[in-house]
Amino acid sequence: MKMLITIIVLTALSGIGGTGIGAALSTTVRKGSDKAMSLLLSFASGTMISIVCLDLFHDALETGMSKCGIAVFVIIGFLTVYLLERVMDQKAEQAKSRMSRKMMTAGVAMMVAVACHNIPVGMTIGASLVSHGSLIGSPALTLAIFIGIHNVPEGMAICAPLLAAGMSKGRAVLLTALSGAAIIVGGVLGYWIGDMGQMGLAISLSFASGAMLYVNFGEILPEANALYRGKMPAFFTVLGILLGMMFMHAH
Repeated sequence: MKMLITIIVLTALSGIGGTGIGAALSTTVRKGSDKAMSLLLSFASGTMISIVCLDLFHDALETGMSKCGIAVFVIIGFLTVYLLERVMDQKAEQAKSRMSRKMMTAGVAMMVAVACHNIPVGMTIGASLVSHGSLIGSPALTLAIFIGIHNVPEGMAICAPLLAAGMSKGRAVLLTALSGAAIIVGGVLGYWIGDMGQMGLAISLSFASGAMLYVNFGEILPEANALYRGKMPAFFTVLGILLGMMFMHAH
């Protein structure tokens, strides 16, 4: 029960906190911090990639599941988030093409899509905690922080059409933040599947790893490069990988 409460708290801070901050920023920030956001996203991505490759994959292999079996569930996790992102992209395009009076519909549709997208991402936190048995020595806290950072631009993307539709700032921020609550479902699901035994833990870790790999290579890094075209994002990604490596071997 204590671990379950920890997962709920971590995922709530990561999901609701990240999207809520993004929504709040969208009401005040125009432009100008693209380079800083790019470097922050690159660093966060490098750290999460390191955690997936050096910790989650390792723990999945330790369960005894075959490498082919792990690869299959990694691909399933990867494709799941890919398909959910396709839905998000379609809603984003609709938001751009619709009149202001229909922006509310577009904003709500994006909110639902992001909520669904956050479920497999949240599984990473739950699966990580189950595999380590406690928060101490687990990368779950680091994952929660950097997933929260990833949720900031998503929060901005959801809130913008709601504001354009004439919704009050307070209500738009609140609804956007609540869309991040779906990550709690993912965290609990990852915990529940992982707690079913070695096979369940392997499936949970593998699926969550695939989901996280797509989030990084399909979303965060392309977004970082789009925000800032220089070489610095690559440098900060490597720094993140090194930090993750040191974190993994600090205990």
